[in-house]
Amino acid sequence: MTKKTTLALVTALVATTLALPALGNAAPGERVRDQFGGPYSFSVPCEPYGYAFDVLVEGSDRFVITDVFDESGTLIRTEIRASLTETNTNSVTGKSLTLKGHVHIVFDYADNTRTLTGVVYMGRTSEGTSFQDTGRIVVTLDTSIATFVAGPHEVFFGGGIDKMACEALAGL
Repeated sequence: MTKKTTLALVTALVATTLALPALGNAAPGERVRDQFGGPYSFSVPCEPYGYAFDVLVEGSDRFVITDVFDESGTLIRTEIRASLTETNTNSVTGKSLTLKGHVHIVFDYADNTRTLTGVVYMGRTSEGTSFQDTGRIVVTLDTSIATFVAGPHEVFFGGGIDKMACEALAGL
């Protein structure tokens, strides 16, 4: 994940968690929903991956978060629908990569799993697809070990979105 996307996801989860005490005991079977997002910009240094440039990021994201409670009012699941569209630009060459994602994430606390379904990341340069992380992947909440994989998950297994963006833009 980009630092921004990771930060947004962590912020979403913290906001959801902080909202829980204010709710008191949720009504049996209640679903609590929140949404946020908007434009962003930041840079990612590629030096840690062996490249002498930064990735300049401009984009927009949207998160819809739903907390699901069981009949006793205990939080059993958090569902997140996240989408993003951004342009990643090599700070030296000016060449760019379009990054898109539209993913459904389910945190199942009883099963200790996080399931991502959809287009987690799709990176395209003018030459075509550079990388994709699509399909379905299930990981454990406590260790982030993949227990089920369907589809290409190049970002998950390739060292993360920052590394993949740097590598894709290094050749341009």
